[in-house]
Amino acid sequence: MHFDSMHDFQSTSPVYRTIITSLLLVAVLAGPGSTVAQDLVIRAGHLVDVESGSILEDQEIVVREGIIDRVGPWRDGAVGAREESLLDLSERYVLPGLFDTHTHMSLVVDRKKDGGNFFVTSLLDNTPYRAIQGVANARDMLAAGFTTIRDVGNSGNYGDTALKTAITEGLVPGPTMHTAGRIIAPFGGQFFLQPEKRALGEPEYFYADTPGEIRKAVRENLHFGADFIKIVVDDQRYIYSVDEIRLFVEEARRAGTYISAHCWTEQGARNAIAAGVHSIEHGPYMPNDVLEDARKAGVWIVGTEFTVEGLAQSFTGDDLSAIEAEHEAFVDRLRRAHALGVPYVFGSDIVYAKEGETRSSLTFTILDSFRKAGIPPADQLRAMTLSASRMMGLDGQRGLVKTGWAADIVAMPANPLDDTRALEAIDVVIKDGRLFRHADRIGY
Repeated sequence: MHFDSMHDFQSTSPVYRTIITSLLLVAVLAGPGSTVAQDLVIRAGHLVDVESGSILEDQEIVVREGIIDRVGPWRDGAVGAREESLLDLSERYVLPGLFDTHTHMSLVVDRKKDGGNFFVTSLLDNTPYRAIQGVANARDMLAAGFTTIRDVGNSGNYGDTALKTAITEGLVPGPTMHTAGRIIAPFGGQFFLQPEKRALGEPEYFYADTPGEIRKAVRENLHFGADFIKIVVDDQRYIYSVDEIRLFVEEARRAGTYISAHCWTEQGARNAIAAGVHSIEHGPYMPNDVLEDARKAGVWIVGTEFTVEGLAQSFTGDDLSAIEAEHEAFVDRLRRAHALGVPYVFGSDIVYAKEGETRSSLTFTILDSFRKAGIPPADQLRAMTLSASRMMGLDGQRGLVKTGWAADIVAMPANPLDDTRALEAIDVVIKDGRLFRHADRIGY
């Protein structure tokens, strides 16, 4: 966001002025998040080729102005003839930065404060505060190796787009972000309201129930900075029909973007696939014929394979047997999708807080479900890198350590192709050619 004068700043809405001022304050306290790239020569002892699932030994990665300029065998003595700085990762496993394609940076559900009910969270926490929570979460995710994320809403009144702008302009550190803005849904969204207080679900959700409302909701979201459109298909007794979803798809396509569809039920997934959405979010109850329809249509599955604890912490129900059954449904759907060749990517949907844990450490727990489903480590890595890049429309830009791609690079002591738990020990993070983390030093 750019303002040519103080008058321009003062003419924006009070909410936006508060968000921007708050983010500037955080930037001052946390230190600069400069986007200036460094020219580097990296000696990668073990370069993980996530596309093939193999290791290239003793490689040289040359980074110029934030872009990878060369990848090839290490050349002894060549560093002295160049001006770039050497980063010696000869004892490290090196791979592209990680992606989380289903995040909520500006939503923190805390059972001590809100009873684990994010409806209550949305009432207690205003957008400026949530944007500052997003700053903390985004910085933590970047430090853990997540260099690209897709924020799928639940950010109040466009807290996600404000956070994205702050990161892009270098005010605060964080991953590259694609944002959805306000989630669009039938009346009520994912909340259950009462007639005397029917407005309490907004602005968390943008209600759209007629063709005119659908077009307006898409256009308004894009106007305020959304990169794609997220809709809730089926969290009420009434769900979006194929024709209604198709209106969303057509309106988004005209603007050069796509529809991400929250689907929890089988019928919701069927409607979304038939209407031509780009991705299904969640989709735990998709039988094989629905998965086959998704594969044939090229619809991505962003599965958010919750652990038992994640389901227990994120939702208000306390029936452990029901929670365990739902977890098994997620794991089984992932297992079947993998076997059928359905395109899927890693998405965490972590929104809850837990003492002693960070947003990133909780994000890695989703890989427990991948391991339980029998997904090989190489396929887990692709779901977190190259496949995620393709789903987000970033193929050729991010997701590989390859000449001409952005220099988003991470490193760790152990081989993630043996066990993706190695990712939890990432201690080197480079984003857009800038060294953000090295060992215990962050943000320099």
